[in-house]
Amino acid sequence: MADGTLFCALHGTLEPHPWYDPATADPYILFHARSHTRRWLAAPDDGRPEAGLWGMNDAGLDPLDEDSRRLWFQVSRQPPAVPRRAVPAQQMLDCAGAVADRMGRLDLEAAQLLVPLQDLPPGPDEGAYGDLVSALAWFAELPARSRTAVLVSLDSGTGTEASDAAPAMVERLCEIRQQVFTDITAVTDRDAARGPAPGIPDFPAMETEGHRATFEGYLAEWSCEAIGWLMAFVCEAAIEQGVRVPVVATIRLNPRPGG
Repeated sequence: MADGTLFCALHGTLEPHPWYDPATADPYILFHARSHTRRWLAAPDDGRPEAGLWGMNDAGLDPLDEDSRRLWFQVSRQPPAVPRRAVPAQQMLDCAGAVADRMGRLDLEAAQLLVPLQDLPPGPDEGAYGDLVSALAWFAELPARSRTAVLVSLDSGTGTEASDAAPAMVERLCEIRQQVFTDITAVTDRDAARGPAPGIPDFPAMETEGHRATFEGYLAEWSCEAIGWLMAFVCEAAIEQGVRVPVVATIRLNPRPGG
């Protein structure tokens, strides 16, 4: 997989709408159209950073008889504007969720995103956190009953970068005032921390279970928008701790919150 690639996977079951016809609007066509509508798609011959967040690469729908991954999307990340903005996880998950909604009813169990942290400028950037804070108003009025227990993991493959950064990351996550992801604690139970393997092409398999940082808490709602926000939030905490390798962020429902 080439540098600069973002790869998103949605896991669960998808019941297609009776009227949905993949022959006329497959996942690639729908994701491309949504990205263009939201002005996140870069023009093919325009290298300006402000021209879009990504260029479209590929997308697909997995057969039901393979594994839990149903939909996947691959884009090429464009050079960031100045100052650097947050990892575009919320935008990509928003597009992915919109595609799923257009195709059918997705019973989402987990979402994954490959983020090429090695391609980002060195050092943290307040502009990135500014992006995250500016999105808080969207989640502010959600009722308490929409809060969902989740597990969020950051997987650095064969390296220990994510697990080494975990203690400082959880301190940073708890330090920032926000109500999207609350009651945050680091997960030390290996069974809980293991989770699904990264369903990402060419991502190096973990040599040991200890190469993943996992946190539990309550997400404001179980939606692609909130999941994307949390992915960016966790990635920015990792960037502050010097993590500069490709990582896979996985967010899944927590079957035993507080356990």
